[in-house]
Amino acid sequence: MPNVSLRRFIAALGCAALALAVLPAAAQTDYPNKPIKVVVPYAPGGMTDTSSRAILDRLSAQLGQTIVIENRTGAASTVASNYMVNQPADGYTLYAAPVSLVVNPVLQNAVQYDPRRDFAPISMLIYSPFVLQVNPSLGVKNMKDLLALVRANPDKYAIGTSGLGSINHLAAEYFIRSFDLKLAVVHYRGGAPAAQDLMGGTIQMMFSATNEAAPLIQSGRTVGIAVTTTKRLPMLPELPTVEEAAGIKDFEAVFWMALVAPAGTPQPVIAKLQASMQALTRDNELRDSLAAKGVELKISTPEVVRQHMDRDEAKWGKLIRDLGLKETS
Repeated sequence: MPNVSLRRFIAALGCAALALAVLPAAAQTDYPNKPIKVVVPYAPGGMTDTSSRAILDRLSAQLGQTIVIENRTGAASTVASNYMVNQPADGYTLYAAPVSLVVNPVLQNAVQYDPRRDFAPISMLIYSPFVLQVNPSLGVKNMKDLLALVRANPDKYAIGTSGLGSINHLAAEYFIRSFDLKLAVVHYRGGAPAAQDLMGGTIQMMFSATNEAAPLIQSGRTVGIAVTTTKRLPMLPELPTVEEAAGIKDFEAVFWMALVAPAGTPQPVIAKLQASMQALTRDNELRDSLAAKGVELKISTPEVVRQHMDRDEAKWGKLIRDLGLKETS
């Protein structure tokens, strides 16, 4: 009898262990069964926030579950990125991560994460290219004339940025190095004050987000020179790419965002999210509404996200190191 009781006890333990093992898997199969929070590292109302919300609204419908946006701003997205490292890896807290996820570890001292170790890619979200625009007083209409003018007047002109280490700042430095130019680089706290000084003539040129540049160009307050993608933009089809305008290969500078989860998120959850994102590729209304803002819908596999991370970490990281832009504080 004691042996029978012992066998029953051991069998009961085995069943309990099996039940516990099955619970997480069962929880994954009905994912999502409660609202999902997505952290956006920029303030409400801006292009990145509104574009993210448009995509996530569609993702919410695909998943059949509410998605709540939480805006966490600061330190050029590092506040949000650091926050995400400490969130549970259960699929209920996701991150609309910008390209600065891989740029900031090279640039800043406050970074507390590793882009690859701490995050699991799901899909790209958006591409937001830049437009090189100039003050009309320069009297140039194309890249050839602009380059000739700057080269004939070294250190006379200034190019503005929306902040040290921003992608449009890196685009400006990339432009200067690619064409061996001598320009003063002037940093502002955001694109709006830089654009004001561009129109006022304090600075003579800058790389601006398409949605910010288009109305200025179309109203004649600035002159568009080229776009920083490898193909022309639907919003400004008359503008050539930098490659077209200057005969240089592989010049590309874009701001992108990708949907990622904390590392360790169960693979079935990642797969469910990825499949739901893929369904959005057929949403032409979403694609067109984003294009009207100068933003390209960019749905992808997790591997494509990793490729973008690798490419831009190498490209912008080298530029930051070469220029000595690392924060000193």
